[in-house]
Amino acid sequence: MSADAGKRTFAIVPAAGIGERMGQDKALLDLGGRSAIERIVATCRAAGVDGVLVVRRGDAEPLPDGLDVTVVTTGDKGEMSDSLRMALLKLPREAEAVLVFPVDHALVEADTVLALRAKLLQPGCTIALPLYRDRPGHPVAMTRAVFNEIDRAGRTLRDLVRRDPERVAVVPTSNHWVRADLDQPEDLRAARCALTGEPWSTVAQMYRHRSRRWYHPDPVPDARIERLVDAARYASTSSFIQAYSVIAVRDPELKAECARLCGGQQHIVEAPLFFAVCADLAKIARACADNGTTLQSTSFELFLQATIDAALLGQNLQLAVEAEGLGACMIGGARNHPIELAEKLHLPPHSFVVFGMTVGRPKDDPVPRGRMPLAGVLHWNRYDDSDLASVLRKADDGMREWARRTNAEQGGYNGRPVNETKGWAERMAKMWGGDSSYAEARKTLVDALRRLGFGMEE
Repeated sequence: MSADAGKRTFAIVPAAGIGERMGQDKALLDLGGRSAIERIVATCRAAGVDGVLVVRRGDAEPLPDGLDVTVVTTGDKGEMSDSLRMALLKLPREAEAVLVFPVDHALVEADTVLALRAKLLQPGCTIALPLYRDRPGHPVAMTRAVFNEIDRAGRTLRDLVRRDPERVAVVPTSNHWVRADLDQPEDLRAARCALTGEPWSTVAQMYRHRSRRWYHPDPVPDARIERLVDAARYASTSSFIQAYSVIAVRDPELKAECARLCGGQQHIVEAPLFFAVCADLAKIARACADNGTTLQSTSFELFLQATIDAALLGQNLQLAVEAEGLGACMIGGARNHPIELAEKLHLPPHSFVVFGMTVGRPKDDPVPRGRMPLAGVLHWNRYDDSDLASVLRKADDGMREWARRTNAEQGGYNGRPVNETKGWAERMAKMWGGDSSYAEARKTLVDALRRLGFGMEE
């Protein structure tokens, strides 16, 4: 929509707060390499808004250079209604419509603003606001006549919207940022993640999971690693013990040693990043010592809690990695030589690597394996194995189909052809039944865990 296609519209951006809960000036928040106010101004320009007024405190930091805005200076009052009244005094006479665009909603996109302006042109509409899942949000568009009401004693933006529901029109949107404020540090972290994320919902991302074993050499920047692990540590934790640690390994020689101890898996060497996800009771041991007691390191329950904690964090971490367009593969081989790996990573007593994870920009596109039929996993009220034979038959069929596709489309798996006749059940029987070499290789694991400080009570 061009500027001449409707009412001349001016945006007012209330940005006079000190950002006490955020801990910094919200207008200057870094959102993907641009400040929040730069994003709002760009959005307004893209939507054909004729001018932007930004309300700032007199002692606020200057806005970025080159912004084509009018700065309105207010006193020490940080309420939005005070900012809007001050902006009203500076609003150009030619303004026929006003867009109140709080800096908290900097990630709202131009299509939402365009839709609000278009709605305001409809007969009888004097206020238009976005609606996300039946809940109203920001920015709010209104005619100049309605906005003038803000000057009356005590009137707030909410009062203008609620005074007469008949004059309010809504614009449904799928952009949840119309509802999501940039108010707390965790909101900022979520916004930054959204700017780097894939365009999939969390559930859709789960369905898209595949283990990736071939990577481009691009390094994963420190800030990105910190963001991913920071998000992952918000996984559920038993009794808030948070008994986990993550070692981010990028040193080529150390990665090569990790690969050797994890079964010689080449993708550990080639991946730009290897995470060692650890069950870690060292912090709790220190907490016990500082409080005059001793860690119950022989408790199997505590071992289990720490291992589950690490697994939950690791799953969160992989999902975060994949949500940002990277690939990952979990490495159970980290338990092949737990003592040597702990020594290489300088782990303290009472900690071990539960599993590793390679991470990088993927250059492979493996055939999805699918999963066991849902009937073999989901039970209603009581465990029901009456259809187990059918479940296993379908699991076998799924495994054989994956093998056929992998051989036909990719020439095999990890450089070798896949046996197309073996089903899931036969593979599991070989891995874990009778003379299982897999089980034999891990027979020393319990003893190793004891040596690493997990008593494993008998």
